[in-house]
Amino acid sequence: MFEIKSLNEEQLQLCQNTISSNTFFMLVGDALDSGKSLSVVRMGDGEHTIMSATNKVDPIFQDDRSERLGCKGIDLASLQNRLVRSANECTYFAPSVSGLLRSDYELYKFFNKRDRYVDNFFCNSWTEEMIISLFVKAGHVLFIHCSTESADAVQARAKWGLGVKVTYLKLCDWKQSDEIVKAASKINAPLTIFSAGPASKYIGPEIARTGNIAKVTLDIGNTSDHWLLPSLIDTHNKWDETNMHLKPTFELNKG
Repeated sequence: MFEIKSLNEEQLQLCQNTISSNTFFMLVGDALDSGKSLSVVRMGDGEHTIMSATNKVDPIFQDDRSERLGCKGIDLASLQNRLVRSANECTYFAPSVSGLLRSDYELYKFFNKRDRYVDNFFCNSWTEEMIISLFVKAGHVLFIHCSTESADAVQARAKWGLGVKVTYLKLCDWKQSDEIVKAASKINAPLTIFSAGPASKYIGPEIARTGNIAKVTLDIGNTSDHWLLPSLIDTHNKWDETNMHLKPTFELNKG
């Protein structure tokens, strides 16, 4: 990614119009503190592969990756339409900045042009201290993910280490997306963090618009481990010894 080379005028403008990780943190903090809705959707090389595909021969539809990504059984046109919806409807769009130099990551051309973008590496760059401050400010966080184990960890650590409630919705398949949005609309959590796979990224903008309170929704994708409050692991271990197990507030069956 960090190749040293001259940039053309378009690349220069995109660099100049990309919000940094730190300033985006300030924007998210402002939204939480001021009671504003905000959504961000991230995309990378996987989404580029999907948007560039013309038929199901593409590798994204082969092996077990489609199931891991929650895309198994969806047709290409529907998948692409969902990505377009996600990118065009979110408050802030964060395509991989690697796309400025690498054609296999270049996503800007597929979606509506924007005056400003966000550095997609924000979710990697924010420190745990920054993440904890968002949890504490929100007071109640909605965690949407396929992994119950990850949910158990973040729920326990947030509860016992920070006094913050984390509600969990389990999402593993694109067929569940609309029901997840409906369930989330009834949960008054100011902050939602989600890892939804390409076919379900649109839930972020949708959730930010629903319910009785303003909501901030952050697409953290495959960086979710970084968001599980690892410094509070001792709290989690002590909680785990009680043999209690938090259950998803709302869990949908596949199919």
